[in-house]
Amino acid sequence: MGRFAHSEKDWNEFQWEHEIRRDERRISCYFRELAGCLDLPGEESMIFDSLMSHPGLVPAGAAPGHWRMWDVLDEEDEDEREDAGEGPRRRRPGDELVEQLDKLACEWNVVFALRLRESLRSHGLAVSCGFGKTLARLADFVDTDEQEMRSLKLSLGKRVLADLNELVGMLRDIGERQRSLLPVVVLLVEFLQQVRERTVDFLSRLRRVKA
Repeated sequence: MGRFAHSEKDWNEFQWEHEIRRDERRISCYFRELAGCLDLPGEESMIFDSLMSHPGLVPAGAAPGHWRMWDVLDEEDEDEREDAGEGPRRRRPGDELVEQLDKLACEWNVVFALRLRESLRSHGLAVSCGFGKTLARLADFVDTDEQEMRSLKLSLGKRVLADLNELVGMLRDIGERQRSLLPVVVLLVEFLQQVRERTVDFLSRLRRVKA
């Protein structure tokens, strides 16, 4: 968690919610810019310069260039840990939820590839992207230390619930549009609701600890 400054560790849920919303706008802007820069020399630098031209999209407390390296540094730290013979990290509470959601995403992708009507391909792709976004958010929620970054963990947990609700809505819409997929949609939604209930339990426990 060394990526955060001391002031950010003291943020409340409202401040983290504001930053998470800005993060989503950054992602949206990135993919808009990507369409015009794809495969060009210096593609990443061009996109970064464009993002930096919008002050509202620069992460709070991060120096230019630093925030682009967060994920890379995390991956390098994991590799260095394994090279040092420390083995994989210990399982944390919530890891099983990430694994369950990952399996559900794989199941959906099989349905998307083999059974979804051609006219619904864009809807199916949106569901696949929804699974990816929710997986990333849930992994961040599980990975965030509740002692050091409790407000961030609470904010991420609430976002996970919102993402799950959106995902369920998209799946139900596809089930209505292609009735032959309704049985598998019902099963996916049922398992997603289980993930949601477990996430609610985690959030309730976090709030009780505060009290």
